[in-house]
This record gives sequence, C-alpha cells and structure tokens, in this order.
Amino acid sequence: MTDPIDPEIESAERVRDRVLEAAEHPPLAQLGTTDDCGFSPFGDDTSTARETAYAKIRARVEGTALAARRLG
Repeated sequence: MTDPIDPEIESAERVRDRVLEAAEHPPLAQLGTTDDCGFSPFGDDTSTARETAYAKIRARVEGTALAARRLG
C-alpha cells in the first residue's frame, strides 16, 4: 500500500484506492494492511527517513480506515 523506497508520501486516498482494488481478489476476511520492514533502520544514509516512514505509516492507517468504511 506504501512504497518504503519511494520518498513520495502516499495520500490516505491513494492507499484507500489500493486497498479497494486489492479487495477485489482475496476473500475480504483475508485482506489486511501492514507496514513494510523496509522502513528500518532509520540511521543510515540509504534508508527512509524516520519522518517519512511515520508519514507513510499514518497514510496507511488512515487509508485503511477509509477503505474499511467503504467496504462495510
């Protein structure tokens, strides 16, 4: 739902749309969203910055909630 390597922060609406698209495939009870381990570690020069990772996580949580409301 979010790309840990791309520095662009996805909007909650973009995440929602990806969740809704994914919901067309597996049974809804088996669908979930999670954070990617690619956000760690924060301390080196090649990883995602802490602030970016937190913003992406926030977008995932908000987008998942938007999708859940639509899916019922």
